[in-house]
Amino acid sequence: MNESLAFHLLNSLPGCGAKTIRFLVGHFGSAEAAWEVPDEVWRALGQPRLATMAAARTGINTEEETTRLEASQITVIPFTDPNFPTLLAEIPDAPALLYARGKYRTWNTDPLIAIVGSRKSTQYGRQVTEELARALAHAGYTIVSGLAFGIDGIAHAATLEAEGQTLAVLGSGIDDASLSPQSHLRLAHDIIETGALLSEFGPGTTASIGTFPARNRIMAGLCCGTIVVEAAEDSGSLITARLALDYNREVFAVPGSIFSPASSGTHLLLKQGAKLVTGIQDILSELEGSIAPAQEDSHKASLPALDPDEQSVYDRLSHEGLHIDNLIAAVRLETMRVNMILTKLELRGLAKNIGNMHYTRGR
Repeated sequence: MNESLAFHLLNSLPGCGAKTIRFLVGHFGSAEAAWEVPDEVWRALGQPRLATMAAARTGINTEEETTRLEASQITVIPFTDPNFPTLLAEIPDAPALLYARGKYRTWNTDPLIAIVGSRKSTQYGRQVTEELARALAHAGYTIVSGLAFGIDGIAHAATLEAEGQTLAVLGSGIDDASLSPQSHLRLAHDIIETGALLSEFGPGTTASIGTFPARNRIMAGLCCGTIVVEAAEDSGSLITARLALDYNREVFAVPGSIFSPASSGTHLLLKQGAKLVTGIQDILSELEGSIAPAQEDSHKASLPALDPDEQSVYDRLSHEGLHIDNLIAAVRLETMRVNMILTKLELRGLAKNIGNMHYTRGR
């Protein structure tokens, strides 16, 4: 048995949370030692719940648990491992271990920032999230979110489209059968290719009301800052933001329409002192960074070659929706020609149809 497996076995015991695991590891010197001592040694500690946990060990098959982890290619990272995220280890309620699935392990050298928001995102929220995620990825940030519907999923997808790295922190197990939501299973597999899925919950754990606040604290603890794009006043995203403040991390909020319920939570954060976001530079300046000229040039150079008409249409597009009639009038090209160009730009990811014949710049 190795130490990582022993941590997983302890975590598999009913009622054995982070505090108990840390106590046992500290008392016995290692997770492996804690797992292998006889039941009477646990009972001698004088805590009835430990005696109950000790008896429960007989129901856990070590070989089956090893196979379960290997089948899903899950790595266990204990808090005693040098690779355990340093920022996360600093929070007062840090998990005792993380389950990781994927290739990403450089959270102690790369800057991490969370993007969170409403599950019922608006078109405005989608547009802002895509823009921020892409720009931050190009600036060298790893994007962290929760794989949920709405803003979370958009942030992950936009980061992948920008060929950036993203981490998904789950309120469930990270094996395929437990992963929540199941409709994001394909997205989760895409994330695994260059990033990682993370959770403190072992394989087989289903998401519940109680697991999401625990997930939120990990997102807030991992990152140097948290960006809230859209959130109602009772949103779980506000929990993540408040935890980030408790952990002395930066909190950013994107303003929206005063008539939109989707922005009521972000406006509340702004009233409470969150940093206003009107563009990526608002974020980078607070984090004492900026987009390096070389990165900007590299991003421009990554744009496909455009002919003069295509360049003219692209240059007229912005991140505000532009009606096709206004676009045609601005570029002074035939309607059919503009429609053909917009189709080409969309296929290249350079333009987006946001509905009602309005178009925005894709990147």
